[in-house]
Amino acid sequence: RDKIVQEVVRLILEAIYDSPQGAYFSANSHGFRRSKSCHSALKDIQARWSGVSWFLEGDIKACFDDIDHEILLDILRKKIKDERFISIIREFLKAGYQDLDEARKDSLAGTPQGGIVSPILANIYLHELDEFVEQVQKELEKGELRRPNPEYRSLQKRRQHLAKTGKIGTREYRELGVQMRKLPSLDPQDPNFVRVKYCRYADDWLIGITGPYQLAEEIKERIGQFLKSRLNLTLSVEKTRITQARTEEAEFLGYRIRLGRSDREPKQTLSTNASGKNFKRRSTGMQIVLKAPMEKLIKRLHQKGFCDRKGRPLHKAAWIQLDEDQIILLYSSVNRGLQQYYRPTDNWAEMHRVQYILKFSLAKTLAAKRQRPITQVIRGKDISIKVKRAKGQEKTITFYRNTDWSTRRGAFTDSPEVDLVRTNVRLRTRSKLGWPCVICGEMQGIAMHHVRHVRKGLTSRNSKGFTRVMAILNRKQVPVCASCHNKIHRGEYDGLSLKDLVYDPRKLLPSGKST
Repeated sequence: RDKIVQEVVRLILEAIYDSPQGAYFSANSHGFRRSKSCHSALKDIQARWSGVSWFLEGDIKACFDDIDHEILLDILRKKIKDERFISIIREFLKAGYQDLDEARKDSLAGTPQGGIVSPILANIYLHELDEFVEQVQKELEKGELRRPNPEYRSLQKRRQHLAKTGKIGTREYRELGVQMRKLPSLDPQDPNFVRVKYCRYADDWLIGITGPYQLAEEIKERIGQFLKSRLNLTLSVEKTRITQARTEEAEFLGYRIRLGRSDREPKQTLSTNASGKNFKRRSTGMQIVLKAPMEKLIKRLHQKGFCDRKGRPLHKAAWIQLDEDQIILLYSSVNRGLQQYYRPTDNWAEMHRVQYILKFSLAKTLAAKRQRPITQVIRGKDISIKVKRAKGQEKTITFYRNTDWSTRRGAFTDSPEVDLVRTNVRLRTRSKLGWPCVICGEMQGIAMHHVRHVRKGLTSRNSKGFTRVMAILNRKQVPVCASCHNKIHRGEYDGLSLKDLVYDPRKLLPSGKST
């Protein structure tokens, strides 16, 4: 019932603050919102931040844990006048939690961890930061257009002089054109032209500054003071850093961001003027470059057990107990998820290494499960198996393998509306539910009996009760009817052995189904 009330409260808050008819939230806020995502934030940066000189990476210490309840309630009262509704939210915030010793702990600050209503409450709280930064933008921004670049103008005048004197075909004329294409036509250091860009995803935010370094320091100082005085939050001095957009990389939402050229050399592009005449237009190619952090990705794969520290694939012991089709689907989901997230990167081809690690980690995991050489697992370029589902239907399960490694800078994905509850139930029950009970052969009311904590050691030697049978089968889950399921949990089948089962899930079933 508590979850239902939280969902109703969330729907009401969403209707007030983030209505499709006109959102109260800032367009620069991308976290926990409909039709917004990490990709929408990165797409905005790629499209609008090409002229920045400095990046200001923001980090708030323990943001969600330190949200001040009274300040949050005061912010809510700006839009909501019903104190009964405010009191419901107060109860959520003050609910507290139980520790491992079942001792109750009061929540003095922060939003409930994992609470349905927590994300939108955090957005409401940090909307104050959005408004402050947007006000700073209005105060500091100035100038309609940058002044001409003196160095570029000097080269341009010299080239024009050569053209007037009939020296268009000379080597000097061509070299001047090459030099001009390497320079911006407008002065990037113009003190009379200032722009401030801002993007936030949850408690992560990034600011782009077109202006001097001192301006970036000033904005950092002002934001730190605002967070402390208005929201009772602390800006991390160590993790909040200013980076030079052209020579250094900022980190935001798992990407590395800098200003540079996606192509190796500046080039000329063919354009058409108003009269329809074709002409060559200079293109310096300076734009926002998005890169996948390969070192961090390899380190993360190592931490998850897919490879060693040097990126050499390893078998994943924790997944050996799963069915082969589940193992392949899990590896595919990891590979597909990483590739979908990093598809717009400029170093996309380097993601091939991640796919290589996952593919051969899968091969080694299946080889360890089958106790066979890896050469008998990989046949050709793909790793696949054939399984028979309910009603004798055969299905081929293949590891997801990408073959297109060409860069696609605009390959951002829209944020889909996902039913998390339905998805979670589907993932938990994806198994052999159409099969008979492995103990009595009953076909009706089949459920899956799961073994938890596989990592702690599911082996035939240290397992007890029915878990020992599952260890011998090398299965994390088996289909059982409701009656046998209850008997397993009551311990009535603790003396059962493999020969007492109606069929062996590892072999062909009497009905023609197989694992």
